[in-house]
Amino acid sequence: MVANAVLADPASTTELESKSISAPAIEVPEDGAVAAAACARSDQDCAADPELTKDREYLVETARLGATMVRQGPDVAIGRLHPEFVTRLAASIREAREAGLTEAGIFSAYRPPAFGVGGFSDKFNSLHSYGLAVDMHGIGAAGSSEAKLWNKVAAKHGVVCPYGVNNRAEWNHCQPTRIKVVKSDNPLRRTIAPQGPPSPPNMFEAGKALIESVANLFSAFTGGPATSVQDDRTVARARQRTRRVRTADATPSRQHRVSRLKDRKGQASKSVRTVGAATGTRVTKQGARHRPIATGDGAQRTRSAQLN
Repeated sequence: MVANAVLADPASTTELESKSISAPAIEVPEDGAVAAAACARSDQDCAADPELTKDREYLVETARLGATMVRQGPDVAIGRLHPEFVTRLAASIREAREAGLTEAGIFSAYRPPAFGVGGFSDKFNSLHSYGLAVDMHGIGAAGSSEAKLWNKVAAKHGVVCPYGVNNRAEWNHCQPTRIKVVKSDNPLRRTIAPQGPPSPPNMFEAGKALIESVANLFSAFTGGPATSVQDDRTVARARQRTRRVRTADATPSRQHRVSRLKDRKGQASKSVRTVGAATGTRVTKQGARHRPIATGDGAQRTRSAQLN
């Protein structure tokens, strides 16, 4: 039943996965067996980075399994998240739980395009397919005080929810970048297949180009300078970027400019009419101004004067 549900193309991933399965948080054995399995199945040499091992273990421990995590196993779903993203998520969840969001955890993590889950018709567009996005559990409903608290805490560690806290479908979709779509010409797309990445390290290396610095993300989503201990950490920028406007922001920006021009024209037209009314004149499209002239019997006639 879970497999059939996952193959659907839902409007809301969270809604589908919550209906498919509602599992309790996983208890991780003290010997770190789950973390070791995650390293092995994600082609990662975790022994070389014990801190990353601990962070992956913590994310599995605090996860609330959605259907796609069950289908892959939490070791793969977490193990294929970008290592930098793993570090930021672990720090965010730790602080959020200390701040009162005691159930905060990952609900949906990495998922391959072949699963057919998500809002994009082309699943290769989704950052979930590259280990650069998660859906969160335990952060309240859209627009809630809990969701706002999560956004504030997570931004301090370079994790942001780009669709906004009030978006009812995607308020809990979070990532380490403002970019929302992986376009067809992005080199990152060549690192994965429908079933997943043939080499996760290659996918992680290419994914660095999309990850933004903690300071930039914090500033963009809170309007102030970053105060996290990670302020000075930066991640490699895209090697080739022909446009400064991000895919997600391009269309709204054009619409904003058109709307602003219309507003200016409307204000100018209103200003002319207001002046005419105040001075007793009438302005035509040709720029002619008509002034009322009183006659002896109280009637009025007009004469035209060309405006300069």
